[in-house]
Amino acid sequence: MASIAIDLMGGDAPVSQRFDATLKFARKNPGIVVLVFMTESFAHHIKKYANRMPDNWVTEVCATHIAMSESPLAALRNKQDSSLSLSVKALKEKRADAALSAGNTGALVAFSKHWLKLISPIDRPALATLLPGKPKPTLLLDVGASLEYRAQDFLNLAELGVQMAPRLIAGLKNPEVALLNVGTEHIKGHDTIQQADRLLQQSNLNYGGFCEGSDLFNGRHDVICCDGFVGNITLKACEGLIKNLQHKNSTFNWRRWIPGINTVKLNPAQYNGALLLGLDGLIIKSHGHSDAVAFYHALQRTADYISTFKNQ
Repeated sequence: MASIAIDLMGGDAPVSQRFDATLKFARKNPGIVVLVFMTESFAHHIKKYANRMPDNWVTEVCATHIAMSESPLAALRNKQDSSLSLSVKALKEKRADAALSAGNTGALVAFSKHWLKLISPIDRPALATLLPGKPKPTLLLDVGASLEYRAQDFLNLAELGVQMAPRLIAGLKNPEVALLNVGTEHIKGHDTIQQADRLLQQSNLNYGGFCEGSDLFNGRHDVICCDGFVGNITLKACEGLIKNLQHKNSTFNWRRWIPGINTVKLNPAQYNGALLLGLDGLIIKSHGHSDAVAFYHALQRTADYISTFKNQ
């Protein structure tokens, strides 16, 4: 049976939201064991559900949890007995096939490097997500694991993306990679991105040059690379736009600018769950603000990732 280690305590939304999502997922997926890491106080709180827990639910009681505002370095030093730390450690101990957290991103990266081994050319993990697009999706990375990159880091990131893209996008061969920039001309951008551009031109990768934000969803490139600062802002800006489009009380008349917008089905929650790549374990980062619906989708994506990687 497949198994998922879940950091229930990490995130901005109430713990009850993630608990409800996990319980629903466990009931609907009896073939997947859920190892649910929680504090003793929350475990005591849910004792009333004891008789209704499915057989594939395993409660793992932890001493503490990591706050979203907590220093990753301080957490690494002082909270190895936290729900986030122990959920990742379950991967090292081979008790889980994947770990999922909506918690502190910096702490997740730190504990993942602590408990697991780096296996890629990159010397630090990168968060990646699949963006929906036509005619095919695009792999975007880094979306928040490391905020600053050197030119060599961009080359390593591109190599990592090219390695992973065929495993995530069906039928993809020799993926084309691009660097996200303020323009497509080679003279555009700051010194670091221009140096990275020259390194990629000299590499053996199928490099398509710079791309712009307008290329994120058109499937023009298979892999788009950026540092975590740019990637995280880009991803959250897209999510914010979609939420505004969905809101019935939006102050902007989207129908005037986008004809037929009411017929477009937009649901960013179904894409919740970014992969932390470059480690010898499957780590998935859910949005910190995930409600029950979004966290349930993250659990589903985690199960899909387990199936995808096990069958390759």
